[in-house]
Amino acid sequence: MKGLFIAFVLFCSLYANAQTDSLNPHFLSVPSDSTYIADYTQKFTTRLFILFQDATFLINPENISYIEYKPNLNARVGIAGFWKWFGLGLSIENPFYKRDNDIYGKTTFIDLRVNAFGRAVAAELFFQQYKGFYISSPSKDDGTYYIRPDMKSMSLGIAAYWIYNAKRFSIRAAFIQNERQKKSAGSLIVMPSFLYYYITSDTGIIPTPLMNEYRIPQVNQVMTGKIYSVGLSPGYNYTFVFGKYFYLTAAILPGVFWHSYSYANKTGDHLGSEFSLHLNGRFATGYNSDKWFIGGSVQIGWNEVPYALSHVFFNYDVAQFRIWGGTRFNWFSKKKKK
Repeated sequence: MKGLFIAFVLFCSLYANAQTDSLNPHFLSVPSDSTYIADYTQKFTTRLFILFQDATFLINPENISYIEYKPNLNARVGIAGFWKWFGLGLSIENPFYKRDNDIYGKTTFIDLRVNAFGRAVAAELFFQQYKGFYISSPSKDDGTYYIRPDMKSMSLGIAAYWIYNAKRFSIRAAFIQNERQKKSAGSLIVMPSFLYYYITSDTGIIPTPLMNEYRIPQVNQVMTGKIYSVGLSPGYNYTFVFGKYFYLTAAILPGVFWHSYSYANKTGDHLGSEFSLHLNGRFATGYNSDKWFIGGSVQIGWNEVPYALSHVFFNYDVAQFRIWGGTRFNWFSKKKKK
């Protein structure tokens, strides 16, 4: 994609209303405590947002501390709407600011995300495909960046959340605002997740000048690599409500992950597996009244994943920073009255 039409379907829920759907299992049909949660799912909730998604690919080859790769991406602007169990959003590239392709290289990409937020169960699915990276560290001696125009990556991931105290704690109030947390509350959260990541480059992912400068043998040049990662992260999420309509939410999710990997260089194909520890966090703050809301969120991980790509350490992480503002309407209820 050329960058003007990016990342659609940010929010597309597959969670049905448990009060009216008899096919839903019991653990999905958790009623909310009205003294703790205000329910606006019968209204149409809409918002404008600004989204920055920072995708980072990092390796740690021998003789050098690390090499950090980033695609040349801009902040995006978009609109999203939610009604009952369904949500849909669309974002486009920020038309007011673009990073210089001559400095950072040109990145073409597809970035799709589907989020489903039920009361007791939530899930997130993403698909990302990038072509064209620049190396943010180390840079050249003159301060410019190494550019890898033929480097490609593809990643597919899914994470689910089980909210133990869904009767009094609302994950939807913090992140999609079709509910409101009226009193402070928290909940144990369990997050299983899966990630597939693939990289390839016709000339290798490490530039020849860096190979020569740090005396990295040419046979260790990585041409392709992929990893499957499965993890389980129990944690805790708490929302502090103050001034009636203001809130602060924090979730910490430490986890254990198993990785199965393979990579190819001039010495052949290599396979392996390993365990690692991850620490993920989600934070949000804002103002959420009966009609208007404004806020922001951060989703980030602190991960150092050892990955034997030719004796390197490997890490792939996607951090999201989002700012939004919106309101709610009684459009559907008015039509029913007529």
